[in-house]
Amino acid sequence: MKRVLPLIVLCALAALACGAAPQTARTATPRVEPARLLLPSAFPYDFQWRQRVTARWPTGEHSFDAVLQKSAGDLLLVGLSPLGLPGFVLRLRATGAIEVENRSGRDLPFEPRYVLADVERVFFPWLDGVPPARGEREALRGDSRVAERYENGQLLTRRFERPTKQGVERVAISYEGMHSRSDAPGRAVLHNALLGYTLTIETLEQTRLEPSPAKP
Repeated sequence: MKRVLPLIVLCALAALACGAAPQTARTATPRVEPARLLLPSAFPYDFQWRQRVTARWPTGEHSFDAVLQKSAGDLLLVGLSPLGLPGFVLRLRATGAIEVENRSGRDLPFEPRYVLADVERVFFPWLDGVPPARGEREALRGDSRVAERYENGQLLTRRFERPTKQGVERVAISYEGMHSRSDAPGRAVLHNALLGYTLTIETLEQTRLEPSPAKP
């Protein structure tokens, strides 16, 4: 299993999962339209990952556990409370529709699309074809230019650039701890320069699931 998310998100998720509400960081963050989402089918297999997410922004940091799962054609993100209970559930349907279930007892302080966009940036495949054993490749995908660097057949870094009304959004991701028998890296670090946050995503457990029929 594994875990993952973004800062506008982090400030929110931290508030939900752990009860903290970094109001200063939220109000100081410029609003940027969310990146376009891929459909869950862009990921080639079903999985369940348990993760530990640490978000850092100029005025603080917070950590929480989450479960990320893709099955039955949907992508599901569950944010966990300190007791391991679901605090919120975000579901990206096979059709692209987003569903939100909030069990935290308070309003969500972030838009689910921001969270799902960072999940996809870190873990989904973005470029077609066989990657190089060593070197770089890049291409335009949707509204973003995506560049990747490989060493010994492993993805080391990924970069996104896309124009927004607030300026060019640049997102840099680094990966480590990828093994031949793992589907997700042990650690991924995402930095969003425009919004000023960093996410460190550690994979605690990961399981590949048997394919299940997509829900109507």
